[in-house]
Amino acid sequence: MVSLEVGEPTGYNRCMDLEASMHRVADLVPGPALAIDRLELSGASTFPSAFDVDLAARTCAGLAVLADGGTTLDLDRLMALLVTHVEVDGGAVPAWADLSGYYDTADGGHIQLHCNFPHHAAGVVHRLGCDANRPAVQHAILDWNADELEAQLIDDGMIAARLRTMNEWTRHPHARATGGLPLIDIEQLGDAPPRPTGRRDRVLDCSRVLAGPIAGMTLAAQGCDVLRVGAAHLPSVDVGVLATGFGKRNAFADVTTDDGSQRFGALLDDADVWIDAYRPGAFERAGFGLDRVPPGAVVVQISAFDWVGPWAGRRGFDSIVQSTTGIVDAGRVASGRDGPTPLPVQALDYCTGLLAAFTAMRLRRHQAAHGGTWLARLSLLRARNWLVSLGGPEPFQPEVARALPSALHTVDTPFGRVTAARPILGAWSSGPQPLGSAEPAWLD
Repeated sequence: MVSLEVGEPTGYNRCMDLEASMHRVADLVPGPALAIDRLELSGASTFPSAFDVDLAARTCAGLAVLADGGTTLDLDRLMALLVTHVEVDGGAVPAWADLSGYYDTADGGHIQLHCNFPHHAAGVVHRLGCDANRPAVQHAILDWNADELEAQLIDDGMIAARLRTMNEWTRHPHARATGGLPLIDIEQLGDAPPRPTGRRDRVLDCSRVLAGPIAGMTLAAQGCDVLRVGAAHLPSVDVGVLATGFGKRNAFADVTTDDGSQRFGALLDDADVWIDAYRPGAFERAGFGLDRVPPGAVVVQISAFDWVGPWAGRRGFDSIVQSTTGIVDAGRVASGRDGPTPLPVQALDYCTGLLAAFTAMRLRRHQAAHGGTWLARLSLLRARNWLVSLGGPEPFQPEVARALPSALHTVDTPFGRVTAARPILGAWSSGPQPLGSAEPAWLD
């Protein structure tokens, strides 16, 4: 049975729930048996929420720990990880751009704008025809109904979400198309002999922001050679680069150019695991579809709104999925607050990223024993549906989730002295590195 080591809050008795939850998720992915009954929890941190973020986060993190051969999950370190605590030289790194957030609309509803990438902020301001500050944006949005503005901004290629109720989302065509999908989809793409495990696994990390990068960073803590590959022209978010860059090297290989495509192809040919967290179809359009996956590799794909349904491939982030699917409104009702109330952390991102790492580890071991070329698919929407299935919404008192100092560490990096969460498993060989600072080549 999962055991509690120290500090579990009075009244919290989800040990059997956690064990059962971990078994249900582990059964979705082929691989060697896990000692789920041996997992021990230490620390006391919990997440105040209308939904069972504790159970979801502990399930995903616990599976990642067990897949790496560990037996202890530190809840305080898990809290520090999920709150995306990052400081540089003692100063906090902003998690949100000025224009990101919730706005009132003309019909009495709300819309969320995600403007962390500069071109998304510029696109919103251009569409609204206003100055680039929150009061001006709010004033302009009051001329729009929530549905109309959401549709227009999505057509413009921006990131926006009308805040729906859970009942409204349940009736939505995309909800009906995706509601029955498993949390993790596994498919064998073809036959291949088992790959030996005598050297460090090579992980090609093609991801940005949180979910995919968390998967890569978790695999780096396990000891994999994780090479994050992007392109110089793609925007990034500082807090994401810093919080999820531990243990990785960062290289550029622009697949839209001949040279970059050749370099990327050479990396892919020798990769054991390929994390593809770009929008569905992005790599396929560049000539790197699933038919290009080398025999014996494990591919883990991550998306926001999934690969099926009328919104297949739609742009999105954790907070956008929360707003779109009723999570934010349910938090408002359950807490008795007047305004939008999201989950206390980006739980969809982190759960998906941790599950992606667990899945990659487990499939890699399965491949080493039985062979095959494998594909796994996860999405923020599936994580949302799974979280809701765990129970809730329940009344709760919102509190700010904070990292304990004991769960943090400080390392010297090219950015300065970076303070962030300690690893929940293994160890990192380095702190975060600048994008494009490494050669696009494997270490071994």
